[in-house]
This record gives sequence, structure tokens and C-alpha cells, in this order.
Amino acid sequence: MRRRKGYRALMAFFLSMLVLVSPSGCVTETLSEKIIPLEQSQVGKEGEETRISLYYDFKDVPIPAELEIQPAKYAIFQTTEFTAGLLTFSGRVSPDSLVGFFSEKMPEDGWRLVGSSRSSIRIMFFLKESRFCIITILGKGRATEVEILVTPNVPSKAGTS
Repeated sequence: MRRRKGYRALMAFFLSMLVLVSPSGCVTETLSEKIIPLEQSQVGKEGEETRISLYYDFKDVPIPAELEIQPAKYAIFQTTEFTAGLLTFSGRVSPDSLVGFFSEKMPEDGWRLVGSSRSSIRIMFFLKESRFCIITILGKGRATEVEILVTPNVPSKAGTS
């Protein structure tokens, strides 16, 4: 319970930073109704079975088809310069399988894994050009919840404290 509160505080911090960094004219979008499949076939090379990936509001963050979006836990901010926000999914997929999925698929979309935490809550940190993505995977009994936070990456200025 204590870890969850700390995680929520971290998420609140990132979202508040997003609001501070974003230029004026921020627009909130509704949940995308278009889901774009990454692969049309589930059979890969040499008969090897692959997982189908879907894309929601972030066109470069793949989501396993086994997960369902949770509209009540959804917030997207869009400006002319970037799209950022939080998407939450759940499904009957093992946390270890999801870690493997994101480790494999995110680099295919240009993301670089820069850090991860492995405990009862798995957190993966990805970096891409001017954006940062935090994927949190939490096993909850039979279901697993996945939260994906994408924010602009504010470059640090060397020599300032």
C-alpha cells in the first residue's frame, strides 16, 4: 500500500511537470477509437509464434493485444509539439511476459531502455529523442495492470545545480 502511494506521488509529479513544461494551448483529447494493429499475422519467421501489438494514442508505444484499455484511468495531453499522458491497461498476462514484450518491442519503435526496477511492481524507463516513457507493471491476483506514462524529456543543462 505504501509503495502504491509513493508511485502515485511520482506519477503526480511527472504530470505536474508536464503541465509546467507544455506550451499554452494544451488540448485534452478523447480516447482514440482507432486501434492500429502492428502485425497482421501471429505467426512469425520459421513458424515461431509472435504477439500482436496495438497502438493507441502514442503511435510508437506498442501494447500487447491481450491487454484492454481502462478508460477511467486515461489522460492525454496534446499540443502542436507533442502528445503526452497516461494510459492504463489490464489483462490476464503475466508480468514477466509483459517485461519481455516491452523489452523486445519498444526498441523496434526507437525507444532505448535506460533503467528498470524489479520487485512486486516492475517499472521500465525508456528514452526516445525528446520523450520519456515509464511503464509500470503491477500483478493483481489474476489480472495485471499496466500504466504507461509518456512525457516530454526536458534536457538537463550541464553545469547548473
